[in-house]
Amino acid sequence: MPSILTSPNGNSIILIPRSGSHSIAMAMLQSFYPDIEITDPYHPAYFYPISQDNGQKCVIVRNPIERFRSMVSHRNRTVEEQLENPIYGCEFCHITNYDRAFLFETQLQDCANWLGITVPLPHLDASENKPVLTTEQENRVREIYATDIELWESLMNT
Repeated sequence: MPSILTSPNGNSIILIPRSGSHSIAMAMLQSFYPDIEITDPYHPAYFYPISQDNGQKCVIVRNPIERFRSMVSHRNRTVEEQLENPIYGCEFCHITNYDRAFLFETQLQDCANWLGITVPLPHLDASENKPVLTTEQENRVREIYATDIELWESLMNT
């Protein structure tokens, strides 16, 4: 699956799991490649044509604690299993090559507009029955995702 999708306007998005990537990828397909038919349950980005990402890149930043809770629910794992071996680790420990960040909680539509998406954003692949974390578990999440939390908090304060 491509981890970067580029829109016809030259702007690209670096996909971050459990941060609206299904919805954004589907809306990009519907807007820019409406003839592509999705025939199986894979992530919509699997069907997106590969293109050059020579323009600006963005990311969507979600509250890392909520993102963690969503991961646990989505993967049918216990909190302890996810803490011992995170499926998705600290994203922004590795991703630094972006020009713009949008908040998942309040700026998904802004991101869609920036990418040139012309259809309404669908609400896809939402997790249900997210676990409630104990104080100890939340503290551990804060340790694992410290860089992500720092970025998310900095964006919340701007």
